[in-house]
Amino acid sequence: MTIEIADKLIKLRKKNGYSQEELADKLGLSRQAVSKWERAEASPDTDNLICLAKLYNISLDELLSTSDDLDTIVKEQVKKDEEVKGERVELVDDEGNRMEIKDGHMRCYDKDGNEVKKGPKDPVIKVLDIIDCALSSLAIVTYIVLGITLKLWASAWIFFFVPDFICSIARAIRKKNANNVNVVFLAIFIFFFVNLFYPGLSANLWHPMWTVFLIIPIYYIAVGVINKALGKEDKED
Repeated sequence: MTIEIADKLIKLRKKNGYSQEELADKLGLSRQAVSKWERAEASPDTDNLICLAKLYNISLDELLSTSDDLDTIVKEQVKKDEEVKGERVELVDDEGNRMEIKDGHMRCYDKDGNEVKKGPKDPVIKVLDIIDCALSSLAIVTYIVLGITLKLWASAWIFFFVPDFICSIARAIRKKNANNVNVVFLAIFIFFFVNLFYPGLSANLWHPMWTVFLIIPIYYIAVGVINKALGKEDKED
C-alpha cells in the first residue's frame, strides 16, 4: 500500500468519527491491523477493502485512487518484499508502541514513530551482579573447606543456592517487584538443609519435607494477585 492511500484511510476514518479500536471492531480485526494499514506497512485484503468502501459510503475506485506513478508503486512493493526477505518482525502493543526485529537487531519505537533507545543498566543492579559472583566464589570456597574438614562433599553443595537467593532479594527490593525473589532456590535449600543437616539423615524427613516446594506456586500466585491489585505489571524485569 502506498503512503497516499494510507493517509487517505486515516482521513476517512477520522472524518467518519471512528477510532482505530472502533474501526477494528466494525471489521472484526485487531487494532494493530488497522494501525499497520495507516502506516502503509500492510494492505487490507479484498474483503476488507469492500467493507471499508461500504462503511465510508464511497466506491472502491475512490478508496484506492492514487496520484503515484507506476514506478513509485513498484518501488514500495519491492521495499516490502525486501523487508520480508530480511526477516522483519514487528509487534505492536495496545498503546501503539512497536518493537521491530530485523536481521537480528531489535529496535523499539513509541506511538509517534520515534525510536526509543534502551537506557544503561541500573548501576545498583550491576553492583548486585558483582556481589552475586563474589558470593558464588565464596560458596565454592566454603564447599571445599567443608569437604576437606568435615568430609561433606556429598551434602555441602546445597550452599551454592544461597548467593543467588540473597541477591535476588536485593534485586526485588531495587526493582520493587517481589517476583524477582528466587523462591525456587529457597525451597530447594530448605528441603536439603533439613534432610542433610538439621535434624539430618537420621530423622528421615524426605517424605514430609517435599511439601516445602508448595511455597513456590503459592508465593508467585500471591505476588501476581497483589501486583494485579496494585496495578503493577506482573513481570520480572
